[in-house]
Amino acid sequence: MSRKVLLIVSALAFLLSFAATYAQDKPKRTYTKAEFVNVDGGNLPNLNDKIERAFRQFKSSGQGDSVWIAYHFPAREGSYIGPFAGTVYYDDGIRLERKDDVSQAAVFLLTDANGSSPNVKRVKTISLKEDFVFEDRMVYWLGNADANQSLNYLSTLAKQGNKDDKESKELSRGAMRAIGCHDSSRAVSMLKEFAVQDSNVELQRSAVSNLARFRTAEGTDALISLYDSAKDDAVKDEIIAGLSRSKERRAADKLLYIAQNDPNPKMRQRAIRRISTATSASGIWIN
Repeated sequence: MSRKVLLIVSALAFLLSFAATYAQDKPKRTYTKAEFVNVDGGNLPNLNDKIERAFRQFKSSGQGDSVWIAYHFPAREGSYIGPFAGTVYYDDGIRLERKDDVSQAAVFLLTDANGSSPNVKRVKTISLKEDFVFEDRMVYWLGNADANQSLNYLSTLAKQGNKDDKESKELSRGAMRAIGCHDSSRAVSMLKEFAVQDSNVELQRSAVSNLARFRTAEGTDALISLYDSAKDDAVKDEIIAGLSRSKERRAADKLLYIAQNDPNPKMRQRAIRRISTATSASGIWIN
């Protein structure tokens, strides 16, 4: 190889290295709650119209190819909104449990703005009580949303999980988690419907997992009826786990019945393990 070629190769290598370093060191643009963009016409009565307006407003700004579109929703008391809710610190008798302020619950829709209509790629449920920072994407804020309209919109997103790809399943899981946080009697029936009708076992388990978060009589009854109709062992295992976290007596009775009578020995063993763990942890099922 000639000296001239060596010099050219060296120069190219330097330029590529410089470009890679610049890309890594380039500071990210960050946005906080104070910088949320209140959507013009945010008083539109329909959530779909609000989302469409936010999409058009962002797209006309020419400030990127994706955006967060977010809104408040009425959240169920005791629901786990953000990723840190329910975490417990315990050391030498010092205990702290992180609980969300449900009045600050918000749904965030990661929306691709490359096309002619909103293309939601992810659904996140967070509490704005936390000081989140949003890197490289603006947040367009819609204000308060009606619970029924929010559930209808999220249900449409959750149904996209039937597509056989990872991205649509992630979207479906996020939508179902958000559905489970809503303070609405429809939330349980919607999740139960997904657990029954969805053909994907992974998404059925996601629906069951979110049902188990209710820990109410209605949620427990839904889990029991789902167990009796479930065909897949992985789904049944998820239901058993959910029943073991319930405070309802009917949940304990169902687990005991499974442990003693289920024709599948694996399910009997899993029920026994869950009963043992729940009893040793809290003692609530000892009579």
